[in-house]
Amino acid sequence: MRALAFGRAVERDSLLEALLREELGVANKHLPRTRKSLEELLSEEYPRVLCRDGTLHFFRKKELERISNFIDRESWDRILLPIIITIVPESESFVGVVEDRYAAELVSRILGLEYRGGALFLYKPQLYELRRDYSTIFQFAISYPTDLTTNALPLRSGDSPLPDL
Repeated sequence: MRALAFGRAVERDSLLEALLREELGVANKHLPRTRKSLEELLSEEYPRVLCRDGTLHFFRKKELERISNFIDRESWDRILLPIIITIVPESESFVGVVEDRYAAELVSRILGLEYRGGALFLYKPQLYELRRDYSTIFQFAISYPTDLTTNALPLRSGDSPLPDL
């Protein structure tokens, strides 16, 4: 009888996790299906990416040009846009995480921070500054703890760990 009760608890937890992932998919429908390099976007007349909900996310050309000044031209193909900042909801203060090391290095240069490698953690004032000055460059993703242990960013291939809508 205990095994049956334990099995139901595991089944219930799996169901709750599946429902949470489904809700996160809805909350994150504004995220891109694929991301493009800074180099590619700068070459487009109307720089844009396709979002998971089928809409287009347009970039301001002036913002692309401004961020290009923070990195060498040879690195433009490594910066995938939009840069995804993952919001950690269970933290006491509002914290955002940039997991991609090239994006984290760029963000640290924009904000005048020292980058030491790995994920870059950002707090409210820094997040507001980025969104105020570069509103088309950054997008926020809502996550939960297990998402931070995997590479949860959609890459050029269009692979996304989030459920399709």
